Amino acid sequence: MKAIILVGGEGTRLRPLTINRLKSTVPMLGRPFLEYQFSLLRRHGVRDITLSICHKPEIIKKVFGSGNKFGVRLHYATETTPLGTAGAIKNAEKFTAGREPVAVLNGDELTDWDFTQMAAAHKKNKAIITIGLSWIADPSVYGLVLFNSKGRVQRFVEKPSPDEAKSHWINSGLYIFAPEAFTHIPAEVNFSAERQLFPNLLNAGHRVWSYASRKYWKDIGTPAKYLQAHLDILEGRLPMLKMGSIWKKRKHIRVGKACKIHNQAQMFDMCVLADHCQIDENAQIGEFAILGERVHVGPCAMVQRSVLWDNVKIGEGARLSGCVIGSGCRIGRYATIKAGTVLGDQAVVPDYSQV
Repeated sequence: MKAIILVGGEGTRLRPLTINRLKSTVPMLGRPFLEYQFSLLRRHGVRDITLSICHKPEIIKKVFGSGNKFGVRLHYATETTPLGTAGAIKNAEKFTAGREPVAVLNGDELTDWDFTQMAAAHKKNKAIITIGLSWIADPSVYGLVLFNSKGRVQRFVEKPSPDEAKSHWINSGLYIFAPEAFTHIPAEVNFSAERQLFPNLLNAGHRVWSYASRKYWKDIGTPAKYLQAHLDILEGRLPMLKMGSIWKKRKHIRVGKACKIHNQAQMFDMCVLADHCQIDENAQIGEFAILGERVHVGPCAMVQRSVLWDNVKIGEGARLSGCVIGSGCRIGRYATIKAGTVLGDQAVVPDYSQV
């Protein structure tokens, strides 16, 4: 089986973190986010992957290249104008054509999905498309999928109101496409999978099936969800890609190479430091603090439940909690960064400020 990952969006919901980079390349515990999807697909025997891209294709090609260092073979299907979800899938067909089904993933989903079982169900049900479903307590911002007792899809409800929310199983953006499915998508036309392709196939009587799973799944498309995804990984809700080594003093702390940690600094469980970090005297690195490369935390400063990208400098006595800090930011002495704050790259917070 081959795969297509849709990475054409601009990542507007994740701004300001995506001003200088694509959502698919934002760091997730020190790794480009898409590496988590590559790792997942490899575990299910999928190594031939096409990235369907539109916005800033040069960035994603520079980060991922041929895919060799990630253990996959990458192709790039570039759109000159946005083609919609189904149009983007059609645009990638030349790299996936054959007799085997194709896995399709949205490029902003962190998941431990079982594509092996999903592909087996797809084959058993003789489906033209199998749609992966995740259970969500509040489905109002997603596409609801209604299906019968055998799993055959009957209807779609996009962003349901409370009255329409008859189920909590939503379209997860994870699919299996039979080769025949591509023939139902017009070429070089903006065409939606959710609003056009899937309803068209249902109306024509084709076998569109569901595959419902309670495996971990999260859309990382907003800063709050992006932060929560880091915490979920540290809690072991899905496999963590290697970052640093277990600290010799505490087994629940990971530390990269060449880090300098003052012997009077306090390090709490479930924190992660990338390479070349410096933690000064009486600084506190609290639970669920994730520090990128070359982060410097000044004396008596505190960081907890936060994600800091590379080259961040935290001044003496500063307090950071529940925030995401972009690359190269400078946090002044005794500044306070409150929960929910997101700072884009190179932001500067003056001494004694509150954000």
